[in-house]
Amino acid sequence: MPESTTLDSPAAGAATPEAVRHALALVLGSDELRSSPQLGNILRFVVEATLEGRREAIKGYTIAVEALGRDASFDPQADPIVRVEATRLRRALERYYAGAGAGDEIEIAIPRGSYVPQFLPRLAAGEGADEAFVSDGDAEADATTHASPPETPAPAALPPPARPRLGRVLALALLLLACGIVVAGLVTGSHDPLGVRSLLAGSTWQPLERTNRLGIPMIEVRGFETTGGAAKAPGAAASGDFTAEGIEVRVRDALARFDLLDVLASPDARPALRCSGEGAAASSAFALGGLVENHDDGTLSVLLRLSDLCDGTIVWSREFDSLKRGGDATALEIGLVRDIMAAIAEPYGVIQARARARVTAAGGPASAGPYGCVLIAYSYWRSYLPAEHEAAQACLEKAVAEDRTFALGYALLAELSLDEIRAGAPMRAATPTLNRALAAAEQAVELAPTSAFARRVLMDVHFFRGERAATLAAGTAALELNPYDVDIIADFGGRLIALGETARGEAMLAQAAQAAPGMPPWVEYHRVIAAYIRGDAVAAMAAADHLMGEGYAPGLLARALASHLAGEDEEARADVSKLVALAPAWGSDPDTMIARFFPDAGVARKVRADLADLGLKRSNSAAAN
Repeated sequence: MPESTTLDSPAAGAATPEAVRHALALVLGSDELRSSPQLGNILRFVVEATLEGRREAIKGYTIAVEALGRDASFDPQADPIVRVEATRLRRALERYYAGAGAGDEIEIAIPRGSYVPQFLPRLAAGEGADEAFVSDGDAEADATTHASPPETPAPAALPPPARPRLGRVLALALLLLACGIVVAGLVTGSHDPLGVRSLLAGSTWQPLERTNRLGIPMIEVRGFETTGGAAKAPGAAASGDFTAEGIEVRVRDALARFDLLDVLASPDARPALRCSGEGAAASSAFALGGLVENHDDGTLSVLLRLSDLCDGTIVWSREFDSLKRGGDATALEIGLVRDIMAAIAEPYGVIQARARARVTAAGGPASAGPYGCVLIAYSYWRSYLPAEHEAAQACLEKAVAEDRTFALGYALLAELSLDEIRAGAPMRAATPTLNRALAAAEQAVELAPTSAFARRVLMDVHFFRGERAATLAAGTAALELNPYDVDIIADFGGRLIALGETARGEAMLAQAAQAAPGMPPWVEYHRVIAAYIRGDAVAAMAAADHLMGEGYAPGLLARALASHLAGEDEEARADVSKLVALAPAWGSDPDTMIARFFPDAGVARKVRADLADLGLKRSNSAAAN
């Protein structure tokens, strides 16, 4: 790692206060920090304190009070906001110096384990970037710098190696040849190119049994078969075709992107089935097989079959027919796979429904370990009953306390925390709601950086924090990680609508609805808001008819706005009264709630005026959450 430069270090000449302040100004003016004033305040505070020789003052408490505006009663042990924001700041700095700041002469780094900045000459900073930007979930550290370790003396010259014997050379050549054959077999789709299994059959070879410690449903994708006539339309280029093997690989890849599934990667692995008798588990295991049938007219059909491995029954089958070869094969494959995922892989799909039924029959979610907590959370999101919110949060808090690597648990806890705001759920802790939600979402992303669901939850948290750029960045990352998840498509579309990008958001909602017609009720909330913003009373009322009943606060809000748009103010006022009773913050501080649900200023003014017509008075109080 390059030598860190502080003003009283031997390398201070490389970073004068003027040079450091210039570097600070460049960072503060960047897109990465301009959209997040809190991060800018923290960076400005720690840099200026260092330049003023007050490194001992750079601690969690002083950052919270002097940079974030917390009062003197702030407790850094109870409120993780400084650690969370420091992690976000490190990431923002990493993005800046990897992009717009690549040519800066000085790099400002906040090393893990400390809030004291380091000022690194850029030529040296590139060599130590991996070490300087390790993101953390660390506890508050004292403001100390770490001396560089002494250089290791160069080893003495070694004698030239002995010439290998001919037998060893031949053995190595044969080994390399065998590896090449295996790789070639994998590329061409053969899982056992050397016939190793047949050689071992009847001896010691057995399929690897895979267990799932979390109890999440397991699924194996078996080889897709091909039947029928021509493999391609007359005159179609090979690049415009897709094969059974290609669809199989894409389906397996898509399933692996969903956090609520555990996908087996190899035909040599089999789920460890304990479906009945003593020691039977409540977890589920499935197998998905496919048949691609080519037709003489150049079209093809794909027949899929999902089997429950515990009882041997077919639980879902579907035929996708009249698919045309040629053209953009990738787009056709993605559309096909998205339809498949909507049916079987989403939280409301076939696999989760079947697994939920098995858990219920085996004693209920409380006896199903971490996966049982997941089921309780999703049960709450079907009912929005406060008691189920309490049960889900308590179960997940216990699960993550027992397993600090349970990334899905942290992500679900973040969403449950947000429901204290959007659905009026009771608060379980004194720590501000949005701080808890951000800490849990950041932890989920830290533990599972490739999880699309964790990024989606982070998008929701940033949205309710009023951070537009971060919302868009997290939503885009979630879609890139899992373009097959229609829930992510719909959720991101809804956020875009509230941010004022109505046309783009509605297009995404339509895309999700086409793949999965039976979307959850929260999707209808976004439809109502989009039609309301456009002034389309008919469409708003039509979508409002599909909203769930009295216990869903956003639904009451959307229904009231749609009714007011349609001139049905009596019904609108009744829904506003129910909204305030369910989520009292709408009555005590409507301005803050409007700002959270509608970050776009123009949309917020429209909502504010209409709700005032329905009896909600303007307030001047600050947000309490």
